[in-house]
Formats: sequence, C-alpha cells, structure tokens
Amino acid sequence: MALTGVSAVSEESESGNKPFLLRALQIALVVSLYWVTSISMVFLNKYLLDSPSLQLDTPIFVTFYQCLVTSLLCKGLSTLATCCPGMVDFPTLNLDLKVARSVLPLSVVFIGMITFNNLCLKYVGVPFYNVGRSLTTVFNVLLSYLLLKQTTSFYALL
Repeated sequence: MALTGVSAVSEESESGNKPFLLRALQIALVVSLYWVTSISMVFLNKYLLDSPSLQLDTPIFVTFYQCLVTSLLCKGLSTLATCCPGMVDFPTLNLDLKVARSVLPLSVVFIGMITFNNLCLKYVGVPFYNVGRSLTTVFNVLLSYLLLKQTTSFYALL
C-alpha cells in the first residue's frame, strides 16, 4: 500500500470484486512460493557455507552478495515496470535521504540477522536451525508481553 501509493480503500474494493475462491487460491500460491523459496534458500546457504567440496569460508561475503543481488533485482524490476507498465507491476524506487536515514537502524538489524543466520547455518545442521528459527514466534510473543506490555489474544496463542 505505502510503496505503491494506493489507498487502503481502493485496495479493499479491488479485492472485494474478486471471488473468494480466486483470492484463496492466490493466497495459497503466495504462501507456497514463500515456503519453497525459504526452504530452498536455507539448503542452498547450508551447501554454500558448509560444503567440503567448495570450502567456502565466507559467510559475510555470501550475505553481502545475496543482499546485492536482491537490491539489483528490485531495481531491475522497478525499471522494467517503468518501461513496460503492463508487463510487470512493481513500485518505483526513489532514494530519499531523509527516509534512508530513518530506516538505517532497521537495515543494520536486518543485515545482522541475515549474517547471523548464515553463521548459524555454517556451524549447525538444518534441523536445529529450523527449530531455532521456529522459536522466533514464541520469543516474539513472550518479549512483546515482557518488554512492551502487549498481550496476545487467546486464539493467536492457541
């Protein structure tokens, strides 16, 4: 919404015109693609960081390279969407120093998270890594209650 400049009202009316089955199918497809991509990246990173045949001892460079490729893909899709509006729907990317400065702490934390994820994958197995990653939700709920005094609904906890 915020990136595309579309208001919430027009987006809700757009989704209201689609049949429920089509919306459910789109959601299932997006979630499935996320799962496939996420699991593939975990195994690819594990192979890159811990393969005896590669002997690649550069987890921070792998993180840098993945962030660089992601940035270039976003810029390329943005340019393609500007040149061929009907072909790709992607928001335009504009660099605003004020916004960049305010987002910098979040970016640093994100890069740290990706770096430590890759370091963790280098030294532990994929099953242990996935268990640790799954516990993130539990710790989010617990720390939200302890630090922010926010409660989570019973149904969300269930």
